[in-house]
Amino acid sequence: MSPLRRLRLQIVLVGLWLGGLAAVGLIGAPTAFALVSPRMAAAAVASSMFHAMALAGVVLGAALLVIERSRSSGMDTPLLLVMGGLFFDVLGEFVVVPNLLAAAAAAAPGASAWHVAASAAYGGQALCVLVYAWLLPSQLGRDLPRPSA
Repeated sequence: MSPLRRLRLQIVLVGLWLGGLAAVGLIGAPTAFALVSPRMAAAAVASSMFHAMALAGVVLGAALLVIERSRSSGMDTPLLLVMGGLFFDVLGEFVVVPNLLAAAAAAAPGASAWHVAASAAYGGQALCVLVYAWLLPSQLGRDLPRPSA
């Protein structure tokens, strides 16, 4: 794959990942809690959206990981950012959220702490993906061949 085509694919994938994170976290979940009652029904709607986004994040992150791994020869910053985004995605969805749901179902006092942990994992993922997107244009000058004079 040509460097320009690879960069275009990276831009699309990171745009979908970051856009999905923003859409669910900033629009979907707050809207569910504003419009759906009772509160537990709104939580179920929001949880479904976060779960779908987590699965999409795994797919998009894995695709970007393959692209970054083929592009770089070592552990450079873009590769580490994609790995970080995947780490926070998997941590949040498969470690923190099950504990959050169990604590919420039991009305345990620690449920709010698990909610903070879930928010932190989501925010960590979003930050990694945002920084990766920010740094992506710098690859243009590094990977594309220079035109001959």
